[in-house]
Amino acid sequence: MRAIGKGSLASILAVGLHVTRIILWVVLFGVTIAMIAFPFVPFVADIFTDSDNVSINGGFEIGEYFEVTHAFVNTGVMLFVVNRLLEILKTLRFGSPFVKENADRFRTVGYALLIGEGAKFAFGFLSLIFDTEVDIDMSFLTWLAIIAVLVLSEVFREGARMKDEQDLTV
Repeated sequence: MRAIGKGSLASILAVGLHVTRIILWVVLFGVTIAMIAFPFVPFVADIFTDSDNVSINGGFEIGEYFEVTHAFVNTGVMLFVVNRLLEILKTLRFGSPFVKENADRFRTVGYALLIGEGAKFAFGFLSLIFDTEVDIDMSFLTWLAIIAVLVLSEVFREGARMKDEQDLTV
């Protein structure tokens, strides 16, 4: 199978990433609605269950709100990464992946992944402060992948530099 051009692996991956991007936009929309509506759910539930006795204190769990907010941050990071990967694949399909812009895109992907992992630490810390149980899983493999993406950005930066040198050579 070819790596570039129509019907190539890059084209197939691009289709998959486009589908993923659509799904992530739907999830982001849903999680955003949930973040906005979540604090009001107990109040609305009290209105519909017992209209004589309305209470806005019952049922709001800060731990559950942290989980929804964590899902929002994760979805945002994933959407950002998918968009950068699509831009990288676009240059690959056109036959010139070793450009400075791709090195910058890989670097921003690495930074976005770092922000996502940093958010896990922040939510874990907040769950300790508010005495809630938020499922925050840390993985050595994730950190290794972040390092690999940052190294790959430097490889692409060097590849772009070498390509520019070669283009200047007659």
